[in-house]
Amino acid sequence: MIRIKQNLIGIISFSVLFLNTFLLAFIMIPLGVIKFVVPFRKFRASLTKFIIKIGEIWISVNSLWVIGFHKPNIEVNGVKNFDKESWYLATSNHQSAADIFLVQRLTNRKIPILKFFIKYVLAYVPIIGLCWWALDMPFLRRYTKEDIRKNPYLKGRDYKKMRKSLEHYSLQPVSIFSYAEGTRFTEMKHTKQKSPYKNLLKPKEGGLAIALSNVPKIKYLIDFTFIYDSERKGFWYYLCGRMKNIKIFIHKIEIPSKFINENLATNDSLRSDFKIWLNGVWSDKDQLITENKFSNLKKN
Repeated sequence: MIRIKQNLIGIISFSVLFLNTFLLAFIMIPLGVIKFVVPFRKFRASLTKFIIKIGEIWISVNSLWVIGFHKPNIEVNGVKNFDKESWYLATSNHQSAADIFLVQRLTNRKIPILKFFIKYVLAYVPIIGLCWWALDMPFLRRYTKEDIRKNPYLKGRDYKKMRKSLEHYSLQPVSIFSYAEGTRFTEMKHTKQKSPYKNLLKPKEGGLAIALSNVPKIKYLIDFTFIYDSERKGFWYYLCGRMKNIKIFIHKIEIPSKFINENLATNDSLRSDFKIWLNGVWSDKDQLITENKFSNLKKN
């Protein structure tokens, strides 16, 4: 009976999420097309602000159905003195699709709306891909060593494209979010990587370095740490409200001034130092998770 109720909640949650996305996309996408066509910078900036307001409404509605249907027990610890007039870089450990909804809920209207680094192929996802485009999310396209071997012209092209997509982020406050682990945590990935961390995958500094290289007004890293009481963390389990108990830690970390440098992404020595610094952040995060894990994980 409990499982039937949970599945019913999942169906309702998905329906509300879909309807919320579809209705706001109906408004957002045409505005994005107008912004793309009209060449006037001030007009485009004003339209971008309006589109962001729509995105904030989408996040607010998602927060309401989570509270109403799931009734989660979320324990939030850490810094909360943020503002919408500052530039931020943000990251977190990646456990579940729920991470995205939670980090949006925590930051909505408190800091500039999060701009997620999104894999280029996801731009073609129906409806939501166009919404990301309208919201001016940076699309990241990486070329493998094999791609570059076959076509040397591609070397450095991904960085140049990313730089072009970020160049206007210094014009008004923005929050750039990148999952340093690059993918969601699983025990299989953890073992394959031979990660030195008990609870985390190895962090990749590339996305964060690109952001700092191109948006010099960023001074702080907002680091989110998510801890769930459930072993299973799939999107459906989240929609069903089976991930009720969640601990979230938020740290505002001042980024060393030497890393606020346009050459960070391309200077090997500087980037190596940045990687060492990021690994220190990850070590602290790993210890935090170890000390605050739920004693009995639910298997759902």
